[in-house]
Amino acid sequence: MHELFEKISERLSALIDVIRSRFTVRNHFTNTQESIHAFQRNWKKKIPLFLLIVLSIGVVAITIKLMMTSRKPVDERIVIKNAKASTTLNKTLSIPILDANGKEITKLSYIIESADLRDEIIVKGKRAVAVKGREFLILSIKMANGYEKTLEVNARDFVRLAVNGNEQELLAPEIHNDPVALQPISTKYTRLGFTINDTDKQLTIFVGEIKGGKEKVTLGLR
Repeated sequence: MHELFEKISERLSALIDVIRSRFTVRNHFTNTQESIHAFQRNWKKKIPLFLLIVLSIGVVAITIKLMMTSRKPVDERIVIKNAKASTTLNKTLSIPILDANGKEITKLSYIIESADLRDEIIVKGKRAVAVKGREFLILSIKMANGYEKTLEVNARDFVRLAVNGNEQELLAPEIHNDPVALQPISTKYTRLGFTINDTDKQLTIFVGEIKGGKEKVTLGLR
């Protein structure tokens, strides 16, 4: 009788253990499911906040980039086409400067450094383009004042141009910065320009004082 009671007790204990283990597994599964559902609910609630954070980061990044870009210096210098043809001259004149009584007070160094043929030039800070069939002949001039006072000089007075071998009709520069103010003991650069046909040939300049002799200089640009 005692042995039978022990066997029944053992079987009941085993059955209780099985039931307990199944309940634990089911309870764990239920808890897991609830955790997943809770996470999903919380995630759905946090999506707007997450999107707001991402949007804010994007706005800040774009703002910083725009600020950095705006701080970069902008090169606003005008760019023109290169010269179609160019030649170095380095032709030097020594021009006497007279006072009101006609007495020479100093000499001006006048150098024609080079000559260019161009379709585009800059005039008063703006690009100027030659019309079809025309072009610019530009002379680069350097003047030096060794006197202790300021001199005002018309650079265009010392150069004339002949085209196509016609030396009877000399052209004066149309493009200039005259009068050029030369400060005491200083050097200044300027330019002279002519508008010519792009078919003109035998380009020759005559250099010298208006009332004096002139030197003929052939420009090898064509």
